[in-house]
Amino acid sequence: MDVSRRDLLKGGAVFGAGLAVSAGLMGASVLPGCAPSKAEPGETGPSSGGTDAPTGGSGNPNAGYETGIDWLGTPPEIADADVTATFDGDIVVCGGGNAGIQAALAAAEGGAKVHVLETAPEKFRKVKGRDVGHVNSQWLIDQGFGPYDEGEIVDEFMHRCAGRNNAEMIKRFVYNSGETFDHMISLVNWPDDRIKPVTRSNPDVSPTDPSSMYVPQAAGVLDGPVEYPVTQGGFKSWASTASVVGEISHVIGDESGIDSNDYSRFDEIQQFSILKSQELGAEWHYEQRARVLITDDSGAVVGVYAENEDGTYTRYNAKTGVILCTGDFGGNVEMSWALLAEIAECAARAGKGPEDIRAESMCEGDGHKMACWIGGEIEPLPRPILNYYWTGAPWGTVPYLWLNSEGKRFMNEAATTLAWPNGLRQPLGPICTISDSKWFDVMKKGGIDLGAPNAGRQDYILELKEDVDNVPLGDPNGGRCRDSVECERQPHIVYKADTIEELCGFMGFSDEAIKEAVASVERYNELCRQGRDTDFDKDEKFLSPIDEPPYIGSFFENERWSGIGLVCFAGLLTDSHLQVLDGEGKRIPGLWAAGNCLGGRYGVGYVTPIAGNSIGMAITHGRVAGKVATGQEVR
Repeated sequence: MDVSRRDLLKGGAVFGAGLAVSAGLMGASVLPGCAPSKAEPGETGPSSGGTDAPTGGSGNPNAGYETGIDWLGTPPEIADADVTATFDGDIVVCGGGNAGIQAALAAAEGGAKVHVLETAPEKFRKVKGRDVGHVNSQWLIDQGFGPYDEGEIVDEFMHRCAGRNNAEMIKRFVYNSGETFDHMISLVNWPDDRIKPVTRSNPDVSPTDPSSMYVPQAAGVLDGPVEYPVTQGGFKSWASTASVVGEISHVIGDESGIDSNDYSRFDEIQQFSILKSQELGAEWHYEQRARVLITDDSGAVVGVYAENEDGTYTRYNAKTGVILCTGDFGGNVEMSWALLAEIAECAARAGKGPEDIRAESMCEGDGHKMACWIGGEIEPLPRPILNYYWTGAPWGTVPYLWLNSEGKRFMNEAATTLAWPNGLRQPLGPICTISDSKWFDVMKKGGIDLGAPNAGRQDYILELKEDVDNVPLGDPNGGRCRDSVECERQPHIVYKADTIEELCGFMGFSDEAIKEAVASVERYNELCRQGRDTDFDKDEKFLSPIDEPPYIGSFFENERWSGIGLVCFAGLLTDSHLQVLDGEGKRIPGLWAAGNCLGGRYGVGYVTPIAGNSIGMAITHGRVAGKVATGQEVR
């Protein structure tokens, strides 16, 4: 079953989606190692980057990073006697998650001898995530979603991130994601006795069957076809995601009712890619934590030392080089506190510390550190994370009227991409969403941004309507409603009242804030009647006056800080071929990055026009890295 996100995220105003990190995967057992060997002539042992390394190889971890925390440290000292086994190959992939699987497969298809190093034991391996954002796969086109204008999507990514992302990284994703997805699902041949099904899956139904894999759509599809892109608040969004799930699971939540959820079957799909890579000669090594890159006298990466469970090391030689797919650094609280300045500052001002902001991820930033020790650099501030503004309401980021704890409206609610920083600036206390009896009609006019309701499974939308209809009128305790943000079925409390005053009282507003809220609703209704939001310029299609009781509302407590969310996206600087760059912008020979080791993807945060593109970028950039490292062509 999917991990519940809201229980893990710190701070009330965040939301994460599109999981991209993973621990482990299914594959061959670790093969017996050879006798220990010394470095070949012309090679050196682990390097910390030399005295000129901009990331602190000289012992100053703060060089190039405005922090007083030694987040980088120094690489482990590894003697020949510490090495208990050696493997030779062409490509070593560090990390066996979504990116590493596809990097290994692509490199093996390119004729390389591949070794994959995964920290988790084989029996615990399972890639996380369920939504795979991508563009113009034949699978999407066959269902009527596309072909879309690729340049328009690239431009939208850049627009949303204010140009702080790397257009070349976005192009690599957009141009190559369709082929990556089609290739991945083409390997699925269900059933297969070698595949380990996920919990409660139906063994007779393939994970690519339409009952298990479908395209989430904007809620407006309930009234008929929706034309994409959907434009909302000046931003565009597309239905371009494969949601890979099992049957809906109805479970008892608490005395208030029943929750619904579904669970990911994406690991089942990825297992076929693992098996294919193994058929091509790739070897998978479990409980192997990549620790130090090995370079030769020219500075080229020629291998990696991996730490064994007993503290000894295995050496993996790589004639071609190493692909870093070790995930993010969200599980390293010291590193996160040092490098994620905006998150750390907001948390510190709220009296919080490093442990409070940690991500759901358990990744420690191993790939980032290994690259920085030999001269690589992490992308500069702002360093993106996977969180998102969340209204605490079961309808997610629907652009109703949003009021802060003083009862004041504070932004264009349709521009949800801008909502997270705006929400953090609001005063402590409840931030609420308010609508009236027309709430369902307004909801269906929305887009398909992250956090918006969708009709990927129409049951979710209809269940939400049923739940809201059943909220007792005038009850200060409100009613429990299942949310409609696909795959997120946790309950929220919704309040229903005959007056705005009563509704705001239920949500904890002070008497003064209630007066201000009434005035804000009156002003909002005035703007709706004139058909133009001259205060914040919200799209006219959302300007529905709040004048037909019963009035409904939901809220969360704004604490003016947030955690990282699921993962952080701050990665290494690379060229257009995902090859890691040093402090002078020169390529480090033999070193590539993909997944959450790769920078340049999100700029300011997870503010994307396609849901699920964290996984989509992981598998696509992984495949691109595996291809370019072995001389194959990519778009």
